[in-house]
Amino acid sequence: MQRLRDLLINRDFALLFMGRFVSQIGDGIHYFAMAWLVLDLTGSGTALGTLLMAASLPSILLAPFSGVLADTLNRKKIVVSMDIVRGLLVLTLAVIHWTGQLTLPVLYIVTILLSLSGVLFSPAIMATLPGLVKREELPKANARSAFSNSVTGTLGPIVGALLLANFGYLGIFLINGVSFLLSAISELFIRFPKQQPLAQTNNARADFFNNFKDGFRFLWKNAGLRVLIAGGLLLNFLFNPLFGVVFPYFGKEILLMPAEHFGLSQSSFPVGMLLGTMVVAVLAQKFSKIRILTGAATLQGLLVMALGVLALPAIHSQLAPYGVLLALMVPMLFMGIISVQVNVQVNTMMQETVPDGYRGRVFAMFGSLMQLASPLGMGLFGLLLGWIPVHVFFLVCGTMAVATAAAFAASPSLRILCGEEEPAAMPAMKSA
Repeated sequence: MQRLRDLLINRDFALLFMGRFVSQIGDGIHYFAMAWLVLDLTGSGTALGTLLMAASLPSILLAPFSGVLADTLNRKKIVVSMDIVRGLLVLTLAVIHWTGQLTLPVLYIVTILLSLSGVLFSPAIMATLPGLVKREELPKANARSAFSNSVTGTLGPIVGALLLANFGYLGIFLINGVSFLLSAISELFIRFPKQQPLAQTNNARADFFNNFKDGFRFLWKNAGLRVLIAGGLLLNFLFNPLFGVVFPYFGKEILLMPAEHFGLSQSSFPVGMLLGTMVVAVLAQKFSKIRILTGAATLQGLLVMALGVLALPAIHSQLAPYGVLLALMVPMLFMGIISVQVNVQVNTMMQETVPDGYRGRVFAMFGSLMQLASPLGMGLFGLLLGWIPVHVFFLVCGTMAVATAAAFAASPSLRILCGEEEPAAMPAMKSA
């Protein structure tokens, strides 16, 4: 029982963790089923791509504004109501499918509404988390969240495939709808921390935009946060397209790997993430946040550069198929372990230093920029892939990651943000 309490930290975090775990599993199942359903209805990759784009647009365009609501309105009401809305939307989808009226426009509408609900839900959760655990428990709480994301991201499609084979689309929609409602029920019993009220006038529209601008000003004036967010965005811009576009191209078109070998190499990353969550607390007790962040980002860069060396024709052409598989699995495993350390440190630094009244807006802006960086990077890397050798992508991205780590280490504003260095005192004025 003591180990279970250590794992779940406290009652309120345990309720949040279990509720999100259930709904995230359902989410993974749902989006797997949606992809297959679109292909069943249309047989068109374009239709599938358009649906996925429709799901991502609200996060990119509206997330910064949703942060104002997360700082202004009752966060518990936002979290519970958005899970209820998502549950009812998916159950409605089940009813429409059961009556035989399900069409592509209906899927688009429901997908956009689900995405909008998620846009409101996420910043409220991220702003609430620091109030549910003690300050020294934040790395552990963020590691548990990373663990949940990794497990559910891995299990969702697997469970979705099994359910689709046995229960069809109707069964998947029913299970996913119920999972959101179960999540909402668990969240009802969470003792959300009291929020810091924002200034209000009789003009709701003016208040909304003033609060939005106030959040942006807070972010812009904090040099440490600017460095942290800029570095996180650059790493996201480099690595998401590198492993989402370049890595599959490398495995299939250049290495000519069998599908099962490539699947094993990719699965090493989430396994590494699971292992990475187990060492977060140990590292936090021995090293400062900046040392962990800079060390992890440096190791990420070096591992990517090692993949670049493997991508050289003179190297990979000398390896047997199982040698190639091992040469990909080992770096990907360690990339998973290390990426958890980077993500946990970034989230923890932001949660510890951003006041409660600004957290929703800051995390929403950060999330929106992250969402925007990924498709831009994928589009750019996809265009360049026909012109630039694969090993150049890995070597350049790895070098830039190491440079980002060096910038973190050299930044006095980042050390001030973490309390590892005092701000420079203002020079005293000489008397006349």
